[in-house]
Amino acid sequence: MGNQWVLGFYLVFLSMFLVATKYTCLGAQNSTRSCHERERLALLEFKHSVKDDFEILSSWVGIDCCSWKGVRCDGVTGRVVGLHLRGDFGDYDYYEDGYYLEGDKVNPYLAELRHLQHLDLSGNNFYGSQIPKFIGSFKQLSYLNLSYALFSGIIPHHIGNLSNLKVLDLRSSSYDETRLITSNDMAWVSGLSSLEHLDLSYVDLSQAKNVAMVFYMIPSLEYISLSACELSNADLGLHLNSSKILPNIEHLDLSSNSFEGQLPHFFQNLTSLTFLDLSYYNLSLAWNSVNLLNMIPSLSELHLSGCELHNAPFSPTYLNSSAHSNIQYLDLSCNSIGGRFPSKLMNITSLTFLDLSENLLHSSVSVMPNLLKLDVSYNNFEHIELVGIWRQCHLKELSLTSNHFGGEMIGPSSNTSECSR
Repeated sequence: MGNQWVLGFYLVFLSMFLVATKYTCLGAQNSTRSCHERERLALLEFKHSVKDDFEILSSWVGIDCCSWKGVRCDGVTGRVVGLHLRGDFGDYDYYEDGYYLEGDKVNPYLAELRHLQHLDLSGNNFYGSQIPKFIGSFKQLSYLNLSYALFSGIIPHHIGNLSNLKVLDLRSSSYDETRLITSNDMAWVSGLSSLEHLDLSYVDLSQAKNVAMVFYMIPSLEYISLSACELSNADLGLHLNSSKILPNIEHLDLSSNSFEGQLPHFFQNLTSLTFLDLSYYNLSLAWNSVNLLNMIPSLSELHLSGCELHNAPFSPTYLNSSAHSNIQYLDLSCNSIGGRFPSKLMNITSLTFLDLSENLLHSSVSVMPNLLKLDVSYNNFEHIELVGIWRQCHLKELSLTSNHFGGEMIGPSSNTSECSR
């Protein structure tokens, strides 16, 4: 009987101990998840340093900064690991009503967020201030987006300290040339050993040394946009060992620079490339442009707008369908291609989108069996029948703006039955 009493007392005590331990642990866990005071104060300093007409930071009150809008904390440590404050200033169009923050600089108190992994200040207005050097101290940062935020000046080489960075977006804006981001030396990219996505569109690299390091020092890269960076042939590293250049690249945008003539030999090794934009690359003197599609059979989207193709070798070899059966999207606009429609295009059976706008075409358009979208605006067509819209059986979108049609009625032709056979 005594033993049973002792056993019962022991079980009751054990149950009470386990319950107490459970709630003590839960309390401890909750306390570690709450906001760290030093980081909370740093965020408040940032809030007070910006103009917030749209009340983006209106939720930044109280003691728990982990509950504030745009702030993300680690679920265990309570450390701030994410700051997502994307606005819609500049070229952004994410929000119907539009809002953004304004400040003359990024408050240096943000350097207190030492565990930051995600930082997005894009689409805000920082009035031409420089990208802060302290960003290079965020050793755990994997995502950095400062695009369309009106930063200017030289990219700090300290960004090269971010060895865990996977996404870097410093896109500048095209409409205000007085506030361009620039670089005088791109050697800092060699420190970004984990980088997968790099966008430097409209960043002025005309005076930068070591631009070619972008192509051969970051083998992990899958996405590169260097559109409108004022680059020239010398920046492509044409002399480099092509086998080491961009082995994993899938998206490459080199549009709107000052490239001309020979295509880089490393293109033939881009076996994973699916998207290529060479718009305004002058191919009129490129002896190897006829082999472009043969060089990269994995391509599904190709932009060659404004490439002077009317002076380039535009031969059957150039459009050998067997070599590039993956092409679905082809942009040949603004090339002054005159006269006859390039009949070899009809052999690209995988093609679903074709842009031939702003050329000089006037002859009958070849039938392309799987075409869904066709743009032949700003050409010299005089008769709607020549466009062959009733013979493009799967066509869903057609643009005919600014041709020379003489007021003819658009209606079914004698060839209508071709699509029903």
